[in-house]
Amino acid sequence: MEFRLLGPLEVEDGRGLVTLGGTRQRAALAFLLLHTNQVVPTSQLLNAMYPVDGVPLTARKILQNAVWRLRRMLGRRTGTGEAAELLTRPPGYMVRVPAEHVDLLCFQQLASRGRAALSAGDARGAGAILREALGMWRGPALADLAEEGLLWPELTALEQKRLDLTEDHFEAELVCGAHQSALRDLEAFVAAEPLRERAAQQLMLALYRSGRQADALGVYARTRAALVEGLGLEPGRQMQRLQQSILGHDPDLDLAPEPASGAETPLWQGLPAPAPAAARAWSPAPEGHVPAAAREFTAPEPPAPHGRVAAAAGEPRESGTPAPQVQANRHSSVLMLRFGLGPEFDDLPAEDIDRALDTVCELAREEITRAGGQAAASVGSVLLGLFEPDPSRPDSADRAVRTGAAVRDCLTIPAGPLTPPAPAVGGLSVHAAVATGAEVVCHWPDARSGSCGQPWIGGETVDLCETMLLGTPPGEIHVCDETRRRTECRITYHRLPGAPAKWQVRTVPERAAGCASAADERECELALMTALLGRTASRSAAHMITVLGDSGLGRTRLLMEFQRRITAGGPDGLKVLTGAVSGSGDPLSAPAEMLAGYCGVTDQDSADGAYRKVAGSLTELTGQARGAGPDPLLAALGPLVTGGRPPGTAAEIRRILAAWREFVTRAAHAQPLVLVWDDLHRAEEALLDTVEQLPGSCPGAPFLNVVGAHLALVSRRPAWSGGHQHAMTLRLTPRTGDALDQLLRDLFTQEGGGV
Repeated sequence: MEFRLLGPLEVEDGRGLVTLGGTRQRAALAFLLLHTNQVVPTSQLLNAMYPVDGVPLTARKILQNAVWRLRRMLGRRTGTGEAAELLTRPPGYMVRVPAEHVDLLCFQQLASRGRAALSAGDARGAGAILREALGMWRGPALADLAEEGLLWPELTALEQKRLDLTEDHFEAELVCGAHQSALRDLEAFVAAEPLRERAAQQLMLALYRSGRQADALGVYARTRAALVEGLGLEPGRQMQRLQQSILGHDPDLDLAPEPASGAETPLWQGLPAPAPAAARAWSPAPEGHVPAAAREFTAPEPPAPHGRVAAAAGEPRESGTPAPQVQANRHSSVLMLRFGLGPEFDDLPAEDIDRALDTVCELAREEITRAGGQAAASVGSVLLGLFEPDPSRPDSADRAVRTGAAVRDCLTIPAGPLTPPAPAVGGLSVHAAVATGAEVVCHWPDARSGSCGQPWIGGETVDLCETMLLGTPPGEIHVCDETRRRTECRITYHRLPGAPAKWQVRTVPERAAGCASAADERECELALMTALLGRTASRSAAHMITVLGDSGLGRTRLLMEFQRRITAGGPDGLKVLTGAVSGSGDPLSAPAEMLAGYCGVTDQDSADGAYRKVAGSLTELTGQARGAGPDPLLAALGPLVTGGRPPGTAAEIRRILAAWREFVTRAAHAQPLVLVWDDLHRAEEALLDTVEQLPGSCPGAPFLNVVGAHLALVSRRPAWSGGHQHAMTLRLTPRTGDALDQLLRDLFTQEGGGV
């Protein structure tokens, strides 16, 4: 059993992730794991579970119930290794688990090894160890509990350890001469932590060694301003000496000379040459070198021809090289997109990761060009687009925001109006930011054709956009105040707390053209499905719709859009329940999800609370008087109420599904009901039988059963729903975005399309 604290709390055994229950139960486990193999007093544990509201009178009873449930959960074994134990030890409790099964303890061990190697002079070995340690983080420690207001001092201390170790890793990289590869991460780190002088000094050194002395001095100026304005302090002596060394071109700042023949090759030998200026399009403009739009501008060197590194700053331009076209724009908008790759990509070959990034960047370029913008060169997973004033098109800020929304919607599945969309492919996230103001744009005409290629874009607006992008969560679009002011009559925003100049895009009423809207390309299918729902309601007859297609993304978008439409404008009293079959094919997960949705059960409910909600719903459906005795159906639905799968036979699973089908029958006769299934081709035979039999179990009821599945479902069930009187099957043809969906899914499966 593995315990993960360096990110949202997760526990995994041999069968997958373990359900951990409500907030208090997860908080108790997390706090005990922060003190693994140590006794935590009961009073300290209660204060951790109730840090804000105060400890209620029933807190000890709640803690005892949580410990009882956790012991049951921890009793399961993975089949290898030693099991974890939750022990009662005066004056409290203790979780006993081997260190190698807790990511926090593994991180601490790696950190100690890496620092020891760095102190011993083994910078290369230290860098590898520290990189492995930092790679264990999946986000802020216990991020899910922190979002719920559980902010413990231990988490603050742990975050500081991560920041300190990150600086140690940067130090190892610089000692090895890998300043170019560390530069982008250093810039992002310093932007997020402007008061950390050590990181600022590391960035100054990396910039200086990259030939960007002016940028290095600019880092000093910004750090000094942050320290003076925020704390009333001047930079420390070490940082001041570094500034003077840069001004004097101190040779001690240069890399150590190459070792003698026969010695080990330094790490920096064989590294790629510094990226040309066009590939660093949005790097912060060095003070005095890239002035504001109204000042004189010194253009960067043009992109190098194939097979040659771009000329270094100050090197004479080759004869015949066309002069750049420099333009200062005062009212343009910059869109910056970043595509995040989660741990799902960690085990993929580098060429597959590059192929995925190239594909999503090309999709973004197409959207930028379609909206009349210019796409700059991409660096890794970051792409920048420029939208200049154009009399024939709407305001540039409006086009930039709508393009960002279009790219995001191409790669995500829409959720509620106040909820960020979910990734369409696990591990791939989209972050976007838009800033409006003055930029400097530089084009180099092609020596043969005379046409201009990708532009170089710089200036204060680009710097602002990059800063906003660093703090933009997945699926969100953040804009500056000027962008919001220009577009607020058409686009709605939410002010971000603690950041008066930043706004989050809430709704974009008119969808941008292209692949962003399932409704744009699936209008015919949506009209058929909506019409069949109307027939179902008017005739009180059960119907079934099966949506088949190769593209999981296109199919899911259609189902989500259908759900959104009927929820907003369906028959009076309509109830819509959704469920997706998990990759394991668990026959009870989707029915349990639908049961919880109907009865209002949430993850925060205890087992007793969930039973009470389900019992109340059953009482309302049957019209039975409260207190008249337990409904036998409630007992049969028990495994679905707690979300657990029984350890019994296939016959027991079929009995549970039969009870669930009876519940659906009662619900369908009480009010118009729509069930929406996705990925049903993954289901086991017992669930397929149940879903196919549902319409026949609801005669005379306004019930619609909507099934989304891959074409593989027909291979398993050639006569699927063929005997039902009111059944319709839709086969989706590939549309915009399906090729991208297929590529990304192929990266994670052995057989594309079958998942």
